Amino acid sequence: MAVRTRITSYERNFQLILDRNLSAAVRSKRVADFAQAQIDDADAINAAALGGSAPPKTVTVDGKQGAPLDSVNPDRGIIIAEWRLVGEVLLWIYSTLVARSPVVSGEYQRGHTLYADGTKSNPARPPLAGEYIFINVVPYARKIEIGKTESGRDFVIQVQNRIYERTAEDAVRQFGNIAKIRFTYKSASGAARRQDDRVPAIVVTLK
Repeated sequence: MAVRTRITSYERNFQLILDRNLSAAVRSKRVADFAQAQIDDADAINAAALGGSAPPKTVTVDGKQGAPLDSVNPDRGIIIAEWRLVGEVLLWIYSTLVARSPVVSGEYQRGHTLYADGTKSNPARPPLAGEYIFINVVPYARKIEIGKTESGRDFVIQVQNRIYERTAEDAVRQFGNIAKIRFTYKSASGAARRQDDRVPAIVVTLK
């Protein structure tokens, strides 16, 4: 009987040995109780690490998502619990970008956009995806990031420049054990364009 829990980028496996003189129902119940205790411990660890409530999880029993724990096959069954913490990472990045943005018209602050596998998404409720990208598509996003105009004068003096780059660096320090996070420049349309037309971006993928 195997019970496996996945915590952030780590994986823990447990193998239980049960008295076969016990009935199948009793053995399943003991496996379920053990699994629930491990899941509760993982919830507490994740909640403490994130400074709040535990993130959402998916529990699969013998290949059936959401099935009762005590429905597990007591001899050959597997219970898998998975926590996806990328939502916390994405919300932190988005909130930090907003907080560090200059506020004049508010256009730049509102322009931070998350794409999940190429689809525009809500940072507070991101879908499952292989790659997440934050970009800002306002025409002057690159100038704010660099902090200078083509003539060399300061473009913005309200806030420190390199908003995307600094946020990516800080996110790596805080969430580097959960996700791969990097700063880059990308085309806002996804098409090939001149290098100067590319906008700052933060790319996030799970490890």
